[in-house]
Parts: sequence; structure tokens; C-alpha cells
Amino acid sequence: MKRVSKYWHRRKNSLYLHAVRQLMEALAPDAQSLIDVGSSGCPYLDWYGWIPHRTSLDLRTPFRSPDINSISADFLMWDKDRDYDVCTCLQVLEHIDRADLFAQKLLDTSGILIVSVPYMWKAKPGNSHVHDPIDEAKMRVWFQRDPNFSIVVQEVTTAARRLISVYERGNSRSWKSLRQRSSVD
Repeated sequence: MKRVSKYWHRRKNSLYLHAVRQLMEALAPDAQSLIDVGSSGCPYLDWYGWIPHRTSLDLRTPFRSPDINSISADFLMWDKDRDYDVCTCLQVLEHIDRADLFAQKLLDTSGILIVSVPYMWKAKPGNSHVHDPIDEAKMRVWFQRDPNFSIVVQEVTTAARRLISVYERGNSRSWKSLRQRSSVD
């Protein structure tokens, strides 16, 4: 089994990915374009088949599929080919030295941005995470604003928690459902 396949196999049933999926379904039902930055070959872009233009951008291993535009590139050096409706960036920022520059470019890439990061994980020597621990304050510094919506998701089988933040550019009707959601269903 390839490294990417093992990576995906360990994460494909994670609650944070399913929370992101629910956000995508609620916020982007009419989206025409989606870019995932830092997908590490994971096939979750296939979950969003209603979006006609889907792009996977990764430094080394973008997700490859006949229905996906795959780009191997350094995101900070990449010139965007369009203004995307939605951008996802899941479990990436903790690996980026200049997370502030990366975050600002993410905000400029799309109308809706969904980001996940490890939440309050302890720093470990030799780990590829250069920013642990990450909390809301650190995200506020990187993005220079508060998110429109955020949630901390804890996995059922581990103590791992992830912060999912959603940022919106301008006024969008998609947020009406989040701002006015009922406390009881």
C-alpha cells in the first residue's frame, strides 16, 4: 500500500472530514468551482461531484482522477487560474513555515474558505507540525480576522481534536442558514 493510500485509509472516516462534507453540502450547493489545497492525494474531492470544476493542488501529490484538475505546485508560488467558489485546506497550515502568507492567499482564492487544523496538539520533536499548538488566537493572527463560523471536532476513537473554520468573502446568502440556524432540530 502506498504512503498516500495509508494516509487516506487512516483518515477517511474521521469526523472532521464528515463535518467538512456537511459544511460543503450546506454552503456550496450551487458552487461551480472548488479547489483543495494540500490534498496529499486524498480522494475526498470525489464527494463533491455536483461541482463541475474541481481542482486538487498539492506540492507533491495532488489527488488524481479523470474528473479532477490535478496541479503539482507550491501554493505560494502558484498563480490562480480563476476565482474559485470554494477552497478547502485541510490539515495543512500546521506544516507551513509562513502560515500567515499562506492564510492570506487562501482568503484571496475563493468566496468561501473551509480550513481545518489540529486543535491544541502538543508540540513534538521531529514532528512535521511547525506551529503546534494551534488555537483560535493563532488562526486570528494568520487570517487577520475572525472566521464566519468555527467548530472543534473531537474524534470518537482518539483524543485528537481539530478546529474547522469557515471564512466568507463579502456578503453571501449561503451564510443565512448558519446565522439563523435553529438551536433545536
